[in-house]
Amino acid sequence: MDMDGVMDKILADNSGENLEVYRANKILRSKISAKANQYIETHSSGWPPITFNWDLSKESQRFSLDGENELSFETHYPESFILGRVKLNALDKKLCHFSRRDEGELWQVGCKSSLAYLIIYLSEQRPISPPILKPHIENEIMLQGGHHRYAIAKEIGEEYLPIYIEPKYKNQIDSIIRVDWSKHVLY
Repeated sequence: MDMDGVMDKILADNSGENLEVYRANKILRSKISAKANQYIETHSSGWPPITFNWDLSKESQRFSLDGENELSFETHYPESFILGRVKLNALDKKLCHFSRRDEGELWQVGCKSSLAYLIIYLSEQRPISPPILKPHIENEIMLQGGHHRYAIAKEIGEEYLPIYIEPKYKNQIDSIIRVDWSKHVLY
């Protein structure tokens, strides 16, 4: 096996994927990245149409935490997450300063290439997991994962945002923001 093959095998193992799935995803990531570069620092009016295709399956919860592999997720989050829905503007008011994106900060905060990548990914209607929240100090909330998902949703004017939380934070989150915990809420 050549050096690229060895690296692919190591990265596949780290991500919890078999080599074939890893390589297919690697090709897809490369194609999306190539398209994404043209959107770095562009205004949202120049983006392709975006549709959030929320993947609310239990199997995909781990993707809410950027980079979490399946084994690590099962070890650290055996209870999984609770799904809810919040009004995005209400969430925005309760986000701590390092999770919130204020006017004019879309391209100034975070990784520009990751944001552009997500623009293309979403424009292709690919499945995406909701952001995950947790309580923060002073009656605030922080994003534990999903900063770019939140930023794009805010930029394109989404009214509602599905969210995940760890069960242990439910009461604290309820005391900070109104969440619809209904299991049959459409997004």
